[in-house]
Amino acid sequence: MFNAVFVRGDVVGDTLFYGRGAGKDATASAVLSDLADAALDLKFGTKHRVPPFVPHELDGAVAPIEEVVSRYFVRLNVQDVPGTLAKIAAIFGAAKIGISSVIQPEGHEGASVPLILMLHDAPNGAVTKALKKIGQLPVVKSKPVMLRVEDFC
Repeated sequence: MFNAVFVRGDVVGDTLFYGRGAGKDATASAVLSDLADAALDLKFGTKHRVPPFVPHELDGAVAPIEEVVSRYFVRLNVQDVPGTLAKIAAIFGAAKIGISSVIQPEGHEGASVPLILMLHDAPNGAVTKALKKIGQLPVVKSKPVMLRVEDFC
């Protein structure tokens, strides 16, 4: 099995890296970890890797995950019927979570379709609670998928 990573850079343009992989999950985890490390290196202007979880000049503490504020990518598998998006948006709205974009394919009325949402900054705990309620809606056909979107700049 081969894996690939496509990278678009301002200076170098499009590049593709590929090779034998350990499997999609292990490879994806390693690639994302390396990208996050590289982003930290750029952010702090280091010539050497910034070691993870080491004390820095400032005192700090790890925040509970429920309090971590981030943007979120959400993928739902929903029945394409009138009112589905309204029910989902109402749950997010009641939790004070804003939706920044929505993608849903056309022409599948009555069938199950993916519904992709990008959410504005929100606490992880609020998003998790809202998705638990959304997952219980009859129009939602599988467990919601949520990914935090990190900004390294």
